[in-house]
Amino acid sequence: MKQKYRIWKNVKEKNLHIQEYAVLNADSRKQKLPGMQDEDFSLLCEQIYGAEEVKQASSKGKDELILFLRNQHFFPIGVYMDLIADTVIEMYTSEGEQNENLIFDDKIHLLGEAEQVGAVMGIENDKDVGSEDDIDDLLEDDSEYDEGKSTDNINHKQFDEDEDY
Repeated sequence: MKQKYRIWKNVKEKNLHIQEYAVLNADSRKQKLPGMQDEDFSLLCEQIYGAEEVKQASSKGKDELILFLRNQHFFPIGVYMDLIADTVIEMYTSEGEQNENLIFDDKIHLLGEAEQVGAVMGIENDKDVGSEDDIDDLLEDDSEYDEGKSTDNINHKQFDEDEDY
């Protein structure tokens, strides 16, 4: 899924706006990020925080700011939340009104993590990890057959639809 976070530090109203958008239209999901327009994104959530509370939370550290910003309606994944928090901290360390758009594609993020996990586990990118031979090996039943547990010993009863049970 493609997502966009619009972060706006509003000096006049003394607050922080964060809007979360996502691409919900099937046609737009196939487009690449650089070609996407604002019309392709649908608003999912809008959060408004007081500037003083944001400053106070960010002064305690990035983790405290993340805890402050997240709630039951706004809960981006960790990687995105780190970047959102970095952006908010940067906005509040400088003066003036600021606006920032962060755009993410989950597909790129997930593929990147899969490569990192593969590297940690020693899986080479050249190897075809999901080959049919590997899948067939997983499906084979290596357990020993026990004749005493055969399904032939089960008493199969014919059910009559008219009979009460």
